[in-house]
Amino acid sequence: MVFQNILKLNLMNQSRYFTNLCFLLLLQFQLFGQEEWKLIKDKDSIQVYTRANTVSSFKEFKGMMQIEAEVNQFLAVLYDVEGLSDWAYNIKESKLIDRPDNMSQTYYAVAKAPWPYKDRDGIYLNQISWNKESKVLLVAIEMLEQDLDMSDDYVRMDGYGYWQIKAISDSKLEVIFQMQVDPGGSIKAWMANMFVTDSPYETLNGLRNVIQKKKYQGTTYDFLHD
Repeated sequence: MVFQNILKLNLMNQSRYFTNLCFLLLLQFQLFGQEEWKLIKDKDSIQVYTRANTVSSFKEFKGMMQIEAEVNQFLAVLYDVEGLSDWAYNIKESKLIDRPDNMSQTYYAVAKAPWPYKDRDGIYLNQISWNKESKVLLVAIEMLEQDLDMSDDYVRMDGYGYWQIKAISDSKLEVIFQMQVDPGGSIKAWMANMFVTDSPYETLNGLRNVIQKKKYQGTTYDFLHD
C-alpha cells in the first residue's frame, strides 16, 4: 500500500484533535434515541453488549473485561500498530501513518471479510487523554473517510468508538471497548448485526492474550506519572 497523501495527515493540528475528541464523546455519551444496552454474550469473563440507535441501522457494541495488567502495558500494545493482527479481530494488515506525540496516532488497517464480500479497510485516528485523579485512560477512535486514496480492492469502513482503561489497582485494569461501525458496501445491516458480538469478544480476548508478552513490559509513559 502506497500512502500518497501522508502529508495531509501531518497538517492536522491540536485544535482539530481537541474538537474531534469532544465530538466523539458527545456522540457516545449523549446521543438521543439510543436503546438500553442488552447483554448478548458473557463468556470467559468477557461481557458483550449491543444496542440500536438512531444514527445507523448497524448496531453498536460494547465489550468489557478485567485483566491483570498496567496502563503502561495497554499503551505499549496500542502503539504497536504493526502488531494489531496478533490480537484485533480479523485484522490482516496494519501500518502506522502518523504519531506526532504520545497523545495521538493515525494508522491504516485492513480487515478480512467473509466470501463473497471484499475485505474492508479503514483509517483510524486515536486521540488519547488521561485523568490522573480517576486513573482512567480514554482513547477516542474516529474512522476517517478521506486523507488516503481508496483502493478498488477494499471497501472503506466508517465509524467511531473508544477504549476506556481504568486502573482498579496497580496491577489490574477494567477495559471497555465500544464501537459503532458501518462496514460499507453491500453488506446488509441485519446480516452484520448477527455477528456484531464477534469483534468485541475476539478483540478483548486477543488483547488479554498478548498484553503479557515480553515486548509490552517495562515501557513507561511520562504523561501517566506527571
